Amino acid sequence: MGLLAAADRRLGRAVRERVGRRPGLDRTARLAGTLLAPAFELLIVALIADRPTRAAGVRAGASAVAAAAAAKGLRDMIDRPRPGERSDGGFPSRHAAAASAIARSVGHSNRSVGRLVGAVAAIGLVGRVVSAEHDPADIVAGVVVGCAAAGAVAAVSDSVVPRLPGPVRS
Repeated sequence: MGLLAAADRRLGRAVRERVGRRPGLDRTARLAGTLLAPAFELLIVALIADRPTRAAGVRAGASAVAAAAAAKGLRDMIDRPRPGERSDGGFPSRHAAAASAIARSVGHSNRSVGRLVGAVAAIGLVGRVVSAEHDPADIVAGVVVGCAAAGAVAAVSDSVVPRLPGPVRS
């Protein structure tokens, strides 16, 4: 294991140990990590179901799918082991990629809501580190992939699809 990977593994272990000393915080962080994907899936469904936010929901969904697919492709090539018991690779995190893509996509339509979605994503992603699903670098790499995917989807959708009525940018 390289120097940076070893430092990342130590940082992840330190986060888990520190949070683990506080049982309430540990349970809350783990729950946030577990609920991250279903909560964001529900958010996309809600956005698509409401006509004024439908375009934002479709863009967020497309961004999440693109980000998760890109992260999975990279993960399969890199094959870096996770810190926990799972045997599949964890770098970059698909949860981080999809969640950050959704937050950036929502922020494309409404900055303040995008910031809120990003904050919720950050809490859930800390939970992924606490639960030993990932180390911090897995999360950071996933966020980079997610933001890039959302940017690409926004560029394509803005150039191909005319702006549909939706929330006013703040």
